[in-house]
Amino acid sequence: MSQRRSPCRRIRAVTWIVLLVMTLPVLSGCSRRFWRQQADQDTYRAISEKLNNEHWLLPRIDLHPDQRSRFFDPYDPDCSPLPPDDPAAHQFMHCVNGKEGYKGWHKYGDTLSVENSDWLEPYTGLLTVPDPTLNHADVEIPRVTLQDSVELTYIHSREYQFQLEEVYLRALTLTGDRYILGTRFNLAGPGAGGALFNSTNERNGLNRQTLANGIGLQQTLPTGTQLGVDILNRITWNMGSHSSTATGLAWGITQPLLNAAGRKVVLENLTQSERELLYQVRDMARFRQTLFTQVASDFLQLQRQAQIIANRENNIRQLLEQIETQQVVDNWEVNVVSEPLDELPDDVVIPPEIESKLTFADGRLIWTGPMTEDEQAQLLTLSEDDDYQASVQQLISWRQSRTVSLGVLQLITRLNNTQSQLENDKRVLSDALDDFKIRLGLPPNLTLTVDNTFLSPFRLIDSDLLTLAEELREFAKNEGPSLIPAPRGAGAEVRAPPQYDDLKDYIASLSELRDSVLERGLKPVKNDFGPVRDVLRQAEDSASEGFEGRTFDSDDERKRVIRDVARDLNLYRISENDFERWSKGIDFFSELLRYPTAEALMESLDTNSDGLIASSELPEAWKELPWRDPLDDSEGYTAGSLLGSMRNGAIQFRELLLQIAQSLQVVQAGLRVEAISLNRFTLPGRTDMPDIEEVVRIGLENRHDLMNQRAAVVDARRLVEVRANELKAVLDLSVDGNINSLGGINDDVNVSVDFKTPIDHVLERNAYRQAQIAYQRARRDYMLQEDLVKQQIRQSWRQLQVSALRLEIDRQTVRNAALQYDSVVTGVGQNNNLSLLNALDSVLGAQNSLVGDWVSYETNRLNIYRDMGIMDIDPTGVWQDPFYQSANETGMNQPSGTIEMLPTLPPVTEQNQPALLPPAAGAATDAAPGLEIPSNE
Repeated sequence: MSQRRSPCRRIRAVTWIVLLVMTLPVLSGCSRRFWRQQADQDTYRAISEKLNNEHWLLPRIDLHPDQRSRFFDPYDPDCSPLPPDDPAAHQFMHCVNGKEGYKGWHKYGDTLSVENSDWLEPYTGLLTVPDPTLNHADVEIPRVTLQDSVELTYIHSREYQFQLEEVYLRALTLTGDRYILGTRFNLAGPGAGGALFNSTNERNGLNRQTLANGIGLQQTLPTGTQLGVDILNRITWNMGSHSSTATGLAWGITQPLLNAAGRKVVLENLTQSERELLYQVRDMARFRQTLFTQVASDFLQLQRQAQIIANRENNIRQLLEQIETQQVVDNWEVNVVSEPLDELPDDVVIPPEIESKLTFADGRLIWTGPMTEDEQAQLLTLSEDDDYQASVQQLISWRQSRTVSLGVLQLITRLNNTQSQLENDKRVLSDALDDFKIRLGLPPNLTLTVDNTFLSPFRLIDSDLLTLAEELREFAKNEGPSLIPAPRGAGAEVRAPPQYDDLKDYIASLSELRDSVLERGLKPVKNDFGPVRDVLRQAEDSASEGFEGRTFDSDDERKRVIRDVARDLNLYRISENDFERWSKGIDFFSELLRYPTAEALMESLDTNSDGLIASSELPEAWKELPWRDPLDDSEGYTAGSLLGSMRNGAIQFRELLLQIAQSLQVVQAGLRVEAISLNRFTLPGRTDMPDIEEVVRIGLENRHDLMNQRAAVVDARRLVEVRANELKAVLDLSVDGNINSLGGINDDVNVSVDFKTPIDHVLERNAYRQAQIAYQRARRDYMLQEDLVKQQIRQSWRQLQVSALRLEIDRQTVRNAALQYDSVVTGVGQNNNLSLLNALDSVLGAQNSLVGDWVSYETNRLNIYRDMGIMDIDPTGVWQDPFYQSANETGMNQPSGTIEMLPTLPPVTEQNQPALLPPAAGAATDAAPGLEIPSNE
């Protein structure tokens, strides 16, 4: 018995194994990874097909972010751990409405942060806690250039990643529409690679198992024809008896003849998806243009705000200098206050220590000079007379009220206002920097400093030259008091001579400062003539078209620059000549002071030993000194008067050095402002500036968004035809049948016609009218978009012209403001507080306008290339413009050069034009009619 059942058992075991093998794939299905990778493969292939034009090529279509990005997910996307949750909300995942929740939420683990902690890898020393968001404040990214900013944007920008995902999602929709019109598995029944197992226990005790499996295919043709084929295989086991197999094929064909028939309807969804993916790819290309424009514009605005702060700090420095100067003047000035007093009391005896300050004349009590607290107390104790006490009290009050002059108070008020504005400027820069970080995708509380290379041309005065002037002022404050023991004014004629050693030290230090003026002032400013010379020569040579520096829109503008640079050259030569003349005197003084004592000096000069140095006993070089005092030669010099004369000359030379340093600042600012160049707005392969209509035409031809808007009109028009088809009656012809396992055709082959008359088509009617209205709206939207493109380009073009013109005006304004300030502080012009404040305001306003108009011009140049649609972005995200491609290497492409000799300026070719090189300092000139060339007198 057991032997008879042995084959059945083997057959049963094999059957169960086969069933298990066939059923497992059906039960498990394909993995998440399989479907994700398949979607990526189809989607990336669809996107690549649209990258068929150089104008909308994309360097990256991969959806996965850069591994350095903050939002890069390092975990398996199909089995990622659970991110941190809100504690209050998280409890509902484990218990909801009294019911126990799913227990496997944490099976893949948990993360501490939604942010990728690896993005802080360059700052690993800063990771003090596991959550990276708590380390942001410790992160510092120094000296970020524009190219660095673009790179950071492509790594961290959420907006850029969103646009990539939009392209992917559009392509994903396209793969679905392609699938629908392709050959696909039938989704009905046990087909489509599936299987159905059934086990039945019958009343007679027999056990029957049935396995039905098969495959079904379906195809929709472009005409609307639907083909369907199902192959079904059925195996039945009657345990203990026998088994049977049956295979059948079911087929069907359906052809719509009216509604939903034809290529225009069937292919519409696929056509629209293909077109929309192209739109999205072009939108992505335009987004890259817009993204660079935004980053570059923000970067330039940060540069502008940083320069405004630098300008205001310089303005504060100038105010502090003038306040200090005015305070020194107030302290040295002989201030006289007086108060009426009928008669001086008999008991008043003026002490010797104040008798030079307190006098009584013509019924007035007079005080000359400053008044200390001890002197005030001494005045009050001289007499108890009521009239005297009242007069002295008022005298003290007048003296105290004039301790700070009105001019100093005005300057201090302006200083306070400027310092307040500076703090606000810094706040504006900090806010703008935070906005910039957000655009780059960075947290706002990290420290980011922007490289200020773009600002180099706007540093109109070298910091060395400014420091040099400050050193000369500090020298006067630190070394001068030892040489000037008495105040200027009434006490000058009795001023005590300086100590010999003090004078010797003063002259030695002054010689070092003299050398600094030469090395840090005259020579660098001399080199600044080189770039302007190159600009003028390049403008004269019309054959050179590759010059990256400044150009001139008109010959008049070039002539104006020649005249201004000629004036700069004249001012420089005046300073150079004065420096050479006075420098000889310092060398002469240094030679005289080589003796160890004043007595030794007198002995060397007093040849007749009469105790006086007559003019005949003085060296010839003494008579050539530019500051020589007009003393009576018959009286001669004593040791004290000789040292005093040398002291006065040294002080004058220090003041002259300061004037030279300030004059060189004016020259340097004038030269550098002329060397600032604008990046010319030209078309590829051309050097001329296109007119506004040509620019508009190019924009209409190349704007990606306008291309998409134009195509959207056709999309709306096609939809009208699709909606019109839905108004037709339904007329479908269908044929279906079965083929048995023996290959014969069953008698139940069916041919059917499905007809539905369009009686109730209100919804279809409404959709049709909506499509018609949408089409008319699309036409109007395209017209509006075209008009807006024209408007944007025209506005940018006009603003470009205005900014260029304003910059030329700014050059002159900066020159005039510098001359105005120099004239006031050197006393050549009207030196009063109002003039000084106006001059300071002019300098600050001119500097801010200069950098503001340059940034405005460059921003509009970015905008107009973007609006024209011809801004070619390289794979790194940077515009392929020479200025931005070379910004990290050479700054702003300014001409540069070092010169051995002062330049010879290019000639003006027209007749009756001014001579280019001014004559020697102090000589008569008609170099620039109406322009006064300063002399050294």
